[in-house]
Amino acid sequence: MSKEYGELSTMFYELTKPVGFSVDGDIEYYAEKLKNLTGRILEAGVGTGRMLIPLAQSGLVVDGVDNSREMLAQCKINVKNHGVSAKLLNRDLMRLALPDKYDAIIIPTGSFCLLPKVKASDVLTSFYRSLNDGGRVIIDLERMPANFTSGETKTREVSVAPDTKILLATKSGTQDTAAQKTTYTQNYELIRGRKVIKTETADFVLYWYETAEFETLLAQAGFVDIKKEIGYGKTGQSDIVTVSAVKRQLG
Repeated sequence: MSKEYGELSTMFYELTKPVGFSVDGDIEYYAEKLKNLTGRILEAGVGTGRMLIPLAQSGLVVDGVDNSREMLAQCKINVKNHGVSAKLLNRDLMRLALPDKYDAIIIPTGSFCLLPKVKASDVLTSFYRSLNDGGRVIIDLERMPANFTSGETKTREVSVAPDTKILLATKSGTQDTAAQKTTYTQNYELIRGRKVIKTETADFVLYWYETAEFETLLAQAGFVDIKKEIGYGKTGQSDIVTVSAVKRQLG
């Protein structure tokens, strides 16, 4: 049975991308973009708190929402261990209903691209409704994967303890340029000594967007002042495009 972000993938993520681990400078980028906000911020797809905790440590008020109970459980541990406070919610981004309004909603590291493309408009509309007037979204999008080879398998292992490791095998599935999606299967094995004691499989579909296409979706949801940056403003040679937009301020 396939399960996205289950126990082993959460453990692997925690070991390879711990709290404060910056992916190509994304934590510094978001910290700079958010530094003057005094209201609440929501990180959608918060994971284990890799970014939320450094932002909270800088004095920002950041809540987190995630659909993975395993990721959220680890995030709660990390929040406590780092001495910060954050409201953490187990919610599906495609059926988002939140008790608070926010000055900003962020989705770093291309997590938006894991959502079904047919639900993109609904998700952006729910974000719009969850923002205060004048609030903004900041969303990382991944470009079409370059040099994709169907059926290719890449492996990586990480040590859990002296005699225990997690082995991750990622197999490329298909790339559909018409549907703008790429599929992958990730197989995790928890190995103690020479024995596999637990396995986990996750099937992923990664959707990509043309920038103009995504700008249209934002505009249709009601957003204005739409901007983009490539490579967190440092380089034009990057697979990450960050798009920001503002909820129209009435009156």
